[in-house]
Amino acid sequence: MENSIYIGLSRQAALRRQMSQVANNIANMNTTGFKRELMIYQAYETKIPFAQENDFVIDKGSAIDHQPGAMHKTGNTFDLAIAGPGFFQVDDGTGTYYTRNGTFSLDENNQLVTNQGHTVLDAAGDPIFVPRSDEKIVIETDGSVKLGDEVFGQLAVVEFDNPVGLKKVRNSLFETDELPRPAENSAVQQGLIESSNVNPITELTTMIEVSRMYEAVKNLISTESEREQQAIQRLARPVQGSA
Repeated sequence: MENSIYIGLSRQAALRRQMSQVANNIANMNTTGFKRELMIYQAYETKIPFAQENDFVIDKGSAIDHQPGAMHKTGNTFDLAIAGPGFFQVDDGTGTYYTRNGTFSLDENNQLVTNQGHTVLDAAGDPIFVPRSDEKIVIETDGSVKLGDEVFGQLAVVEFDNPVGLKKVRNSLFETDELPRPAENSAVQQGLIESSNVNPITELTTMIEVSRMYEAVKNLISTESEREQQAIQRLARPVQGSA
């Protein structure tokens, strides 16, 4: 009986973390370039003679759903999206990170930065400086930044052989130990941004299911606990007619 309670508690712990994860997905449904997170479970088989098969639930962490979000047209010069599996390369002052959030702008030094103020890097790993001008700035599909016919830099757009290895850090930033390679199957789209890939209906449905499963496990634990108490009371009861 204790095993059933422990199994239930392991399931409850996993469900609590899944609920937090779903809530975080919903909270970021309007965050540009956000990628939803998914839970990873593993069942640990328990073999108890004459008992119904139940497995402990092991929380193995989470995975990132890298499916692209919908593209929305803004018309802004430095709003950029990537068609394909690529990532922009940025530096927050502590190291290089990767993002699909292409909401960029120029700072007071005419340097291209993210909406958090992180430096957007070029193909050589350096900042990109764009002189202010009344002339239209064009960003080509290969990431080239042009003012008229003059190229002022080229955005670093990279891809990974194993995007599953990307670890989410914060603000739609990712890090990985894998070395990136120049993008071959990606194209920069100027005047567009990529929305979050969170489907609110799917997440709300999952939240309801998790809530129901949590309640069911709670009832199971309560039933097993009551059964255990009754068994202890019966065993502790003195046998009638004994001296």
